Amino acid sequence: MLFSSSKLGHIGQIISTGAVWEIGTSAFTPPTANEIETFVHVVIQVVVGVVTIYATVRKMFQKPETVVQLPAVGAVVAPSASPAAVSSETSITDVAHGAH
Repeated sequence: MLFSSSKLGHIGQIISTGAVWEIGTSAFTPPTANEIETFVHVVIQVVVGVVTIYATVRKMFQKPETVVQLPAVGAVVAPSASPAAVSSETSITDVAHGAH
């Protein structure tokens, strides 16, 4: 095949035939359950890594949000009570329970 007439060619042919045999026999055997599980774990880790990097880069280039500060409200009023019904003597618990 190669240079089988020389000693180096003969050794090369033996090594290449052995390599082809190893590749051929291992490529055509079905994978075991552990090999499949390892492959799935690697694929999942790659997907998680890509999504994490994408989210990090996306967040890095995102424009900062504007913070709107609302004025502080003196008393908390329950939604069912009208603001006119709340006096300075009424406590928050009275408003929450409906007592005036």
